[in-house]
Amino acid sequence: MSRKSLFTREEKIAAVSLVIDKGRSTLSVANEYGVHDNTIIKWRKQYLTSPEDAFIQAPRSEPLNEAERLSRRIRELENEVDFLKKCQRI
Repeated sequence: MSRKSLFTREEKIAAVSLVIDKGRSTLSVANEYGVHDNTIIKWRKQYLTSPEDAFIQAPRSEPLNEAERLSRRIRELENEVDFLKKCQRI
């Protein structure tokens, strides 16, 4: 599940423009923004692929109903139990 970004669309575009237009390294821009350099690389790729649609979150079509939410939670718990069983065997 993704987290909400700490940066606005405009801030991401500004960071990408520093790399593309100003010729700065992704590492220096990443240090300035306090993110990993791979984040700047990902933002750059998104922007170059589609500048108009970059960094726009698509609204969720509809919220999960109760049954879907519970089945997802069951799967998560089953995975945790499987992991713990494997750890116990070691």
